[in-house]
Amino acid sequence: MENKVEILSREVIKPSSPTPNDKRILRLSLLDILSSPMYTGALLFYAADPHNLLGSSSEGTSLKLKKSLSKTLPIFYPLAGRITGSFIECNDEGAVFIEARVDHLLSEFLKCSVPESLESLIPVEALSREAVTWPVLLIQANFFSCGGLVLTICVSHKITDATSLAMFIIGWVETARGLEITMTPSFTASKFFPPPPDELPFKPMDRKVEVEEMNYVTKRFVFDASEIKKLRAKASCNLVKNPTRVEVVTAVFWRCATKASRLSSLTTRTSVLLIPVSIRGKVDYLPENTIGNMLSIMILKNQEGMIDGIQDVVSELRKTKENFSLRCKEMSSSIVLESLAEIGKVYGRGNEMDLWMSNSWCKLGMYEADFGWGKPVWVTGRGTSSFKNFMLLIDAKDGEGIEAWITLVDKHMSLFEQDEELLESASLNPPVLI
Repeated sequence: MENKVEILSREVIKPSSPTPNDKRILRLSLLDILSSPMYTGALLFYAADPHNLLGSSSEGTSLKLKKSLSKTLPIFYPLAGRITGSFIECNDEGAVFIEARVDHLLSEFLKCSVPESLESLIPVEALSREAVTWPVLLIQANFFSCGGLVLTICVSHKITDATSLAMFIIGWVETARGLEITMTPSFTASKFFPPPPDELPFKPMDRKVEVEEMNYVTKRFVFDASEIKKLRAKASCNLVKNPTRVEVVTAVFWRCATKASRLSSLTTRTSVLLIPVSIRGKVDYLPENTIGNMLSIMILKNQEGMIDGIQDVVSELRKTKENFSLRCKEMSSSIVLESLAEIGKVYGRGNEMDLWMSNSWCKLGMYEADFGWGKPVWVTGRGTSSFKNFMLLIDAKDGEGIEAWITLVDKHMSLFEQDEELLESASLNPPVLI
């Protein structure tokens, strides 16, 4: 569905109070330096309702968002700065706030919201794969003709992971409602994970060229609560009596993606699954409110010729997760570099292996983002992915189901989306109901 989106205004929002001189330079952590220079982002969809004030005045809504954003930025001060190499100049340069009008009904848009249709609701700068220095924070408020609103929030991945993004959104929401921010952010990641004094022993991974040369497609699959309950029962075994919903959906993805690859290839390849995991709550000394890319990668391998049953895959996932948590207790910059070297070896054998990645945004609390006009009716990421062989998991609105946004090369997707195991549990892009 083609959306007619008109940009009405573009404004730089400055912090309501200046950043103190002793906070003007923020050193990036090793994990931030190694992260992609692109934007990460979330889209929050709000339905118009005469009882929740949204839809009565887009000007009033926009003003409330801008004023509360200005008051939030002094707390999240690096988001109003500029990235310079391995530092952020916290110079109060500001965040960009774009106001747009969409000539469409939100309810109609949600009936066939394919991933590509989200792109017109995202700031143009955030769609680029190039490294950016400013703005660190980009926001686009898309007002639909019915009074509905889609609020797109994009932040540079050099300073935020999904948990950091959610922390900012909730802080902004609390400010808009006149409340104190319950989780004050900590920008001390470089204290715990300083970059090495010399140059990195290897360059951060850059898959830009590979991405541009591949024909790949992103599709949305929804696992509702009842189907996930069945999957969890099916995956339960002596080793894992109560598998999580993320574990079972990840297992289905890996199994079906591996089958699709092997059906389309003349040779059998080892299948490797990479899972980014937040290390907050796992590293003893790391505060839960730390902003930055506080992530490490779990690696699972499925050797040639083997396609394990779902119980075996879930058991392997749980075992790997438990070992990962134990290793995290002594996480340091040197261990991070060792882990990245191991991942680099895996990528170096990309022609011999199938590499998949599964990333979970579940339980981040974005459906609680009520600015004063009700909670969002739908929350999603940016839709299309910059990477192939990638799955992003996001909570369904009820908090029990899961939406899986999956990006595969065309030949794999055509087989993947017809897999009976997948279709028993998931629906392909069902309409979002308001």
